[in-house]
Amino acid sequence: MFNFIRMLFLTVSLIGLLLSTNAVGQEKKKTEKTPEPPKILMVIPPFMEQEKTTKILLRGKQLDLVTSVEAAGKKVKIIRKGKAGVPQGMSADKLGDTEVEIEITSQKEDRLELIAKTDALNSKPFELLIKNGILSEKEPNQGFTQAQELTIPSMVHGKIQANQDVDVFKIKAASGSLIQVKIHAEKFGSPLDAMLTVYDDAGVKLFFADDSKESRDASLSFKMPAGGMINLCVQDAHDRGGDLFHYLLEVNK
Repeated sequence: MFNFIRMLFLTVSLIGLLLSTNAVGQEKKKTEKTPEPPKILMVIPPFMEQEKTTKILLRGKQLDLVTSVEAAGKKVKIIRKGKAGVPQGMSADKLGDTEVEIEITSQKEDRLELIAKTDALNSKPFELLIKNGILSEKEPNQGFTQAQELTIPSMVHGKIQANQDVDVFKIKAASGSLIQVKIHAEKFGSPLDAMLTVYDDAGVKLFFADDSKESRDASLSFKMPAGGMINLCVQDAHDRGGDLFHYLLEVNK
């Protein structure tokens, strides 16, 4: 009888130990985080020219852990990678807190898909524009007297470089000409929430645009006023600016 009770006690104790061990294992599984894949949120600059070798900065999540970056399925050179600061009041989930700088040689394509890879996980593809003839913004261009003159058609790579910065461009065309203006920023991850304002040569406000139906990138279509000259102002809707506030300004008839 004593042996039976002893065996019963040992059996109950063993079952209790197994249940306890299993519970600990289950709890450990609950607390263990599933590894997150790298994520590309932004590219700087937002374009490169055809058949050129260019350094491109990728910002995003987990990019300090990447082992390779591919462009159109081919590995590219990694120059550096690491943590990245997030501007005050802005979200790392939108702008990223890690970065990797790469060097790419493009061919004659007009788009490149970039994929960042770790040992086990891949990012979603991020599209990089390949285009020749994009102009660079010329500073200073904060006022009408300093406005950078553009011909039509043209595309300019600009940056709202500080809080309350305004970029001004002068456009000349025949009176009554239909002009189309568009900002490209959100697609390549820029935090810029662009506004477009058009003034005539006397400083009278003619047209204004904020968000478009498709995105927060502003666009305008208007007829050139009498006199055939306007000043086009680009600024952030919240008066923000900095090294990440890049944009492409496209002007067409």
